[in-house]
Parts: sequence; C-alpha cells; structure tokens
Amino acid sequence: MPAPGASRTMDVAVNIPTSVGESEASNFPFADRVRWADQRSFARAAERLGYDGIAAPDHLMTGDGPTTECLTTLTGLASETEEAYLYPKTVNNELRHAPLVAKACATLDRVSDGRLKLGMGAGWKADEAEAYGYDWDDAPTRLRRMEEAVEVIKRLWTEERVDHDGDHYQLSGAVCTPHPVQEPRPPIMIGGPGEEFTLRIAAQHADCWNCWGSHEFYEHKLDVLADHCDTYGTDYDAIQKSWFGRCVLRETEAEVEALLERVPRFRPENHGEGMTHLVGTPATVAGDLERFRALGVEECVVEFVDYPETTGAELFVDEVLPAL
Repeated sequence: MPAPGASRTMDVAVNIPTSVGESEASNFPFADRVRWADQRSFARAAERLGYDGIAAPDHLMTGDGPTTECLTTLTGLASETEEAYLYPKTVNNELRHAPLVAKACATLDRVSDGRLKLGMGAGWKADEAEAYGYDWDDAPTRLRRMEEAVEVIKRLWTEERVDHDGDHYQLSGAVCTPHPVQEPRPPIMIGGPGEEFTLRIAAQHADCWNCWGSHEFYEHKLDVLADHCDTYGTDYDAIQKSWFGRCVLRETEAEVEALLERVPRFRPENHGEGMTHLVGTPATVAGDLERFRALGVEECVVEFVDYPETTGAELFVDEVLPAL
C-alpha cells in the first residue's frame, strides 16, 4: 500500500459518522446505531486502504439514535491510527469556549504526533444547541464570534502568554502549552458557503476552505472567495480548496440502484438545488470528482453511505482514485 496521497494531486479524507440512522444530516441503511467498535474498525480500514485523513462531524444530537462527541471520538481514533490526519469537521464554535478548543486541539495534536487539521464553523443546527441549553444567536453574530475564535486559537497555539480583549473573548495571561507539534501550528479549515461572512472569513483567516454542493454551485463560491481575497490582499492560491460529498458507490448500475432503493434521498432528482453527491459506478464517480479537481479542488472529504461496511471505501480506492 503506497503512502497516503503518494500519487495523487487531491487529498482524500473519509468521514467517520458520529451518528447514524435517518435525519436531515445523515442516512446509513446498514447501521442501526453508532458504535465505537464500528468507528474504530472503519478508521483502521480507511488508513490501511490509504486514505489521507479521517474526519468526524461535530454534533450533539443527530440521527435517530446516539451521537458521539467529535473531539473525544477523534482522540480515541488517534490511538487506533498512525498516519492519517485527524479532522474535526466541522467544530461548531457555539458549543465550546474557543480558548478551550485551542487547548483540547493542541492536546489532540500532541497525542497524535502532529496529525490535527482543525475545521471551524459557526454551526447550523439550532435544535441540538437549544436542547443542551445554549443560546442561539443570529448567523452574523455566530460568524463574527467564530472569526474571533480563529484569531484567538491561532494566538494560543503560537504565543507563550495571550492577553485578548475582544468583542466575544477576553483572555488575561492565558497559556496554552504544550503547544501543538506542528510548526508553526496545525492548519485551520473554515467551512461553509455563506458569501458575505463565511467566505470573507475564509479569505482572511483560513488555510483551507471546505464546502459541499454541485460543480456549478462550488465554482460560483470559488469566484466569491477569490473576490474576497482580492479585497483583503490575501493569497487565494494558498488556501486549500476542499469539497465534501456523500457517496453511493457500487460496481454495476444494478447494484447502485439496489442501494438507492434503501436510500432514495441520494437519487440525483432528490439532491435539491445546488446539491450533489457521488452516486454511481466507479467510472461515473471518477468523472464527477475529476470535474471538481478541474475547478481546483485539492481535498475531497467523502462519507460512504454504506458505513460501517467498507465495500464503497474499498471500491473507491481500487477503481475511482486510480482514474484521477
């Protein structure tokens, strides 16, 4: 097995679900509930197959069963893997005090020997936050708080002692040592499609920007990101472009159709405006991914609908990636 990404121009990370079942966030017909044994074995298989990264979403209540906490799940997976980067994707800034996120993620980078890639977002699922007793401000307020959070996290990761008097965070002599292993710090991804706030924040602060969506939707968002980079004098090319999609993959059209019978929401006619997933045979999926690569996508995060089975993940490595 070659080293992760050895012959590719696109990194590929696999999403490890923190909840399963049916909801607005997921649909896994082969998993009745989330189990640590499944998360662990799937992550081990993903690394063995050569995936570059292992991602986990950040939720408190999704699916129609249990949900595991993102950072704890990835810390557990750090001890089960050796090379794949560990990718909280995407931390909901509303659920944790940002300086504590800096501390927790610095520790995760330490225990994983420098494999953290931190995804940051302002959250979207109000019901779970409110169920846990969090206030849920409007989107502009959440996004401005997330922007300041990223600034604070970067300082805590790189400075010995931090004083900060901001609109949302106040620190007085805060120390976040030991710092992360990575120099000068772990990369930070900012996720989301919002043109006025999210893409502006990404242009100013992100090492990586991630979004879902169709080729046309994503291409338009890239244009907006480039315009923000021009406005703020930042380097558009230095920002890694990342795309997320769920995958329904089988060897034949008949097998694809049989799987879609169980997960009809992933049929192309049900994707919704601006949305797409990777659905079909290896040739079809490879063609869709090639179109994203042609747009400049340098990282793809894939969630396999047949989890915890590894059929799709194996076929992706064996027949999709060689075509890229």
